Order: sequence, then structure tokens, then C-alpha cells
Amino acid sequence: MRALSLTFLMTLILPCSSAFAEGEPEPEPAKAPEEAAPEGPRPFRDVDLFSGHSLRQSSKDRKIAAGVNLHFAPVPFVAAKALNQAAEKVSATYPDATQMVSVLKVANATRVHDLAVAQNVDGTKAQIQADFKAAGVTPTADQQRAIDNINANNIGSLADIAQVAATPSDALAFGIEPWFEYNFGTYDLTAYVPMAAFYSSKEGNSLELGNINLDFRAGSRKGYTAAVGWTGGLSLYLPTGTEKANVLALSNALVLPKYLHEYVSVQPYGIIGGQLSFLTLMLRAEVTGMFAVRDNPLYSTVVYANWGVSSVIRAVILDLVAEVDGLVNLYNAPGMQDIFATAGARFHAGPVRFGAAARMPITSNPSSIYAQSFGQLGNVAKVNFLLQGFMTF
Repeated sequence: MRALSLTFLMTLILPCSSAFAEGEPEPEPAKAPEEAAPEGPRPFRDVDLFSGHSLRQSSKDRKIAAGVNLHFAPVPFVAAKALNQAAEKVSATYPDATQMVSVLKVANATRVHDLAVAQNVDGTKAQIQADFKAAGVTPTADQQRAIDNINANNIGSLADIAQVAATPSDALAFGIEPWFEYNFGTYDLTAYVPMAAFYSSKEGNSLELGNINLDFRAGSRKGYTAAVGWTGGLSLYLPTGTEKANVLALSNALVLPKYLHEYVSVQPYGIIGGQLSFLTLMLRAEVTGMFAVRDNPLYSTVVYANWGVSSVIRAVILDLVAEVDGLVNLYNAPGMQDIFATAGARFHAGPVRFGAAARMPITSNPSSIYAQSFGQLGNVAKVNFLLQGFMTF
């Protein structure tokens, strides 16, 4: 499997190398005054998006840029500390309590609780097995033993643990992402340092490091008032994150590679766009390959695609941004099937940019299929709020 993963990794990276070699076209010979190109900014200036990659801008408009992206969401959250305490409390009479915690991260905890309270041993076992099957998850040997060992003597203890798992508290999950971009003229290099912050009344505050991200891209553009452009790029996500950062990935499926600490991820992408006066339209396609390099996630290799359609309308000092993003399962990514809509606005004055947006799922799938990998219980957030602030030179 590791050989297959490395082969797949190379097939993703090699096709992108040619894009970086091309870069921007060489300057054309000077034209006569009547044929000179229009003065002012090149096309596709300030077409940054809130969710996805955007068209590369000319180094004559943006040589250096630096800023911070933030996104936050209220999420139902079952504190790991509360679950572990519930399991420890009954461990003397219920030796399988710890393994049952991991079982309840996949099973429908509310339904298991109701059946356990009713002392329905066979029904409880059947419900758990059905939930695992529906999620496409095979129980480990320890989990299967914990399920098989449910009996009339310990089902009350199971009900106590399931009650904690079935009653999440509200928490706030924050993504904080400082970044720095340098435009070399033929290609861009951008470095991102994602961090995950949490607030939970039951588990307190924490700040966790995510996966450092390096993004390379090259591209070009033709025209001015009416223009077309293209960009090809490759993002690399290093496995620098902490285990607790995984919860942020669950709240926002579009940032999965930034916060799943078990994986190194590669993400080749391509963008084409057109601009007519104040309106810019962009189409994006990308493939994300995630390869486990530490711990023991549910899937050692995950591959999914992302498509995006976006528009930016320039209204004097305000940019109106609309995006639609879709996820497509390619390999071991059954939950990656959702479509998201993002709408926001960005103010710009001189080198300063400030923006705010909201992202909501148009479609959604249960999150239980990722619970073992994330190591926490939770749900995909119903809304994510996004803020961005940066300066360009």
C-alpha cells in the first residue's frame, strides 16, 4: 500500500512541474505609442477568494502580500475528557468501557442509549452493528469484543457512557491562518501556518498547530478590459498538526488537509477565468491526495476532488465575492460529497484589504464515518464565518 501511495503521489506532482516552468510570457518588444498597452493595473487584480485558490496576479500589481485568514463556527461537541471520565467511572465493573467510547464515536449514541436504558441487549448490539455498516466502518478486534460482551450486567454502564456521547455541548472552533506570499515574476510561493483554537465550557480553551502549507503556482493572462487567464498550482500540506486540531477539520470539510494531523497531503489544481470590466468569473478543479504517515487513522490513503465556480464584482472600493464549491469522493472519502456556498464582501483602500463572508453547506452528510480518524465526536458546522485581512505591495 505504501508503494502504491508513493506512486500515486508522484503521478500527482509530476504533471504540475511543467506549469511552473512556463511562468509568465516574456515581455513583447516595445510597441508604437498608438499600439501601447493601456496604463493601470493588469487584469485579475484583487480576485482573492474566501474558500478556494484564485487566479495568480501579476508581479507588477502584487510582489509581496501578507495577512491572516480566520474562520470560526459553532459546533456541537462531545468533550473527550467527559467521555473518558464516564468510562473510568464504570471501568471496575465494565472492563470494556474504554473500547465502548471508541464504538460510540461511530454508532448512533442517542439510539444506543435508549435501547440500553430499556435493557434491550440484543437490540443494542444490532443497532451498533447496523451503524458501523451504514458508516462503512469495520470494527477493530477490540471494538468487536466490546460489542459482543454487552450483557444484562453491564448494559446500565453502557447507558451511562452513551448518555454523555448523546448530549454534546456547544463549542466554538476557530481557524487562524497567518500567511506570506512572494511573487517571483514567473511563479508565486505562499506559506500558510494554520492554527486551531477551541472554546468549550466542558473542556476549556486550547490553541493547536495545524498542518503547515506551502503553495506554488504559475500562470498568465491576456487582455485588459476584456481578458482571459489561467493558473496551475500545487499545494503541499506537511503533517505538523496536533491531534486536537482534527476537530476543526470536522467543522469545515473544505479545510480537511490543513488540520488532519495524521496525513501529508498534495493538492494539484488548475484555474481558468475571464474578466469583463468589473466582473471576473473563475472555474477551478483540484485533486487532493492524503497519505497517512503517523498514528492510525481509519483510512491510510484518501483521495477526493474539488470543483469550484466563483465570481468577483468590483464596486469601486468594494469587492463582492460569491463561490460554490463541490466535493467528489475518488477513493476512501465517502463523506466528501457535499456542496458549499460562500458569499462575502471585501473592502480595499491602497494596500489594505479587509473581508468578511459566510459559508453554508447546500447538501450535507453524516460525520460519523470520519469519527475514528478525527478522534472526537461532533458534527459538520451548519455555518462557517470567514474573515480576512491582508496587505499587498
